[in-house]
Amino acid sequence: MVEFCGHTAPLSQEQERINVTYNQLLNHALAMLDEQGPDAAFKLMIQEALQTDKVNQAQIYNFAYCFAALAGKTKEAMNLLQEAVCKEGFWYSYEYLMEDEDLEELRKDSAFERIVNICRQRQEEAQSAAEPVLAADDLQPGMPVLLALHGDLRNITLTVPYWQAAKEKGYCLACLQSDEQQFSNAYSWDDEQQAALHLAGSWKTLQEHGARLETSILAGFDSGARAALYAVLSGAVTPKGLILVAPWLPELELSRSATEHVIAAGDARHGGLFHAGAVALDELDGQVAA
Repeated sequence: MVEFCGHTAPLSQEQERINVTYNQLLNHALAMLDEQGPDAAFKLMIQEALQTDKVNQAQIYNFAYCFAALAGKTKEAMNLLQEAVCKEGFWYSYEYLMEDEDLEELRKDSAFERIVNICRQRQEEAQSAAEPVLAADDLQPGMPVLLALHGDLRNITLTVPYWQAAKEKGYCLACLQSDEQQFSNAYSWDDEQQAALHLAGSWKTLQEHGARLETSILAGFDSGARAALYAVLSGAVTPKGLILVAPWLPELELSRSATEHVIAAGDARHGGLFHAGAVALDELDGQVAA
């Protein structure tokens, strides 16, 4: 894994398998919340999290204490939040802790203010030091690139496994991580203009390292798909193709883009979204080659 900025590392096949399991757990828990209620979702998180490698343990804690709070298990929720912050060293955004409706009962606890103050300090330190991270796996001169953007509250480590099909088709797999950190190891793409600037810089960096951009593809999931589309529509980058997996697009219109594009969707609980992404790559790769 070539490191252009920040730190990342290549993932083994075992780690790739674990990441898929982790994402399936989170999606299953959300589905259970809708279908069976917060108590069932909380029990699932407590039981299954022990059997799942914690790719982002801060997010595991976040799901667990939120479900506990929604289920009326205020003491258990508070204990989990304290453990996450005071024992594990994680942080959650001040705005989220103070405004999220799920945490209304927790805010009545005398210990909550202390946790909020700890998180606010860590948030300020983390966000002041945050910078976008671009990583590319075995980039060789003349290779086309598939540059992938993570989804909301995700990171590079969680993104790489789902785009392995790109390497099988002769692309160098590159990933860009946002500098907009929402909590420990969780990043978003809320500022599309800033994201476009980072993408333009990353596109240039890949070119400087020998990437063949005229046949390269830009891809994204969720809010990362929105950031990718905005960058193309604004002219910040001009990839040969664009793949949007389960894109969050509240206001943008694809019709404005002349770039070949594919939108993919699938069953999130069984990894279908990213299987759909691989299928989309098959389709788009043929268009790009043509």
